Amino acid sequence: MVEFCPECSNLLRRQVIGGTKTLVCRCGFQKDLYQNVEDVKKDARLKEEALNKNLIIVSQEDKISIHPIAIKYCPKCTSKKAEAWQEQTRSADEPSTSFFRCIECKFTWREY
Repeated sequence: MVEFCPECSNLLRRQVIGGTKTLVCRCGFQKDLYQNVEDVKKDARLKEEALNKNLIIVSQEDKISIHPIAIKYCPKCTSKKAEAWQEQTRSADEPSTSFFRCIECKFTWREY
């Protein structure tokens, strides 16, 4: 989550000061970050619910995305389940490209 300084409205940056995680502003404002046990349990519960709803949470380079599972045959291992997402890879007047990633072998393919 992004937070802004209440004094000057600049972006607060994370730093470790004296072993404590802190949000720091250029103007000198500091705010300690406390990781609440209840917040950690809530995040774990939300991830569990997402997995129970046949969603996969993928973390790549600090980027978390949630992809639904589609019934598609993998061309590599013939598995029936694959993650699905769409991206606009061409001009705006063209249809979007559908991407699929096999659940079993992680092979990724696209359909136009």
